[in-house]
Parts: sequence; structure tokens; C-alpha cells
Amino acid sequence: MTPDVETLADHYIQIGRQEAMEGLPEGRDAALAELRFADSLRRSAERLSQRSAESARGHGASWREIGEAVGGITPQGAEHRFSAAAKERRSKASKAEWPSEDRSYESERA
Repeated sequence: MTPDVETLADHYIQIGRQEAMEGLPEGRDAALAELRFADSLRRSAERLSQRSAESARGHGASWREIGEAVGGITPQGAEHRFSAAAKERRSKASKAEWPSEDRSYESERA
């Protein structure tokens, strides 16, 4: 029988949280240790999600299936989040130089 993935994830998160905070009394240091653990966990989960989505695409999964697997986002949302080509397009767009218009308050009032 396949375990429920949320229950499994919660179990391992709780174990990691306890180990990260081991020996620390309640308070500032424990809260900061927990925050460092949570941030590391978030970054690790993002890397795992990216690798898994790339693997799923490599094995023929559609963007719809990938979107459903990550909480029901749209196929376009899944492609936007995981596609290397979409990330490249966003990167190029963010580096493009757009003409700026010098609009001062006075020129807008005129």
C-alpha cells in the first residue's frame, strides 16, 4: 500500500524540525533555528519540484498532469513555473531595456 504523501512529508518534516531544534530552549534561538530549517526545507522542496517536473515532462507528462500534481494549477501555470524555456523568456524580458519617459509631476499637470 502506498503511503499518503502528505502524511509521509509531515512525518519527515517533524523529525527534521526536532533535530534542528534539539537542545535549544524555547525562545529566540529555537525560533531562529526553526526558521533556518523551514527556509532550507523550502529551497530543497523547490529544487525537488523542479527536477521532478523536468523528469515528468521527459517521460511524457503533459503540463496539465504536472499542474494537477502540484495542487491543481493550470497547465499554463505549470509551464510558467517549471519550463526552462519559459524561464529563459522571462529572463530575457527582464533584461530588456525599455525606453523611459521622464514624467515629472509638473508635466503631468500641464
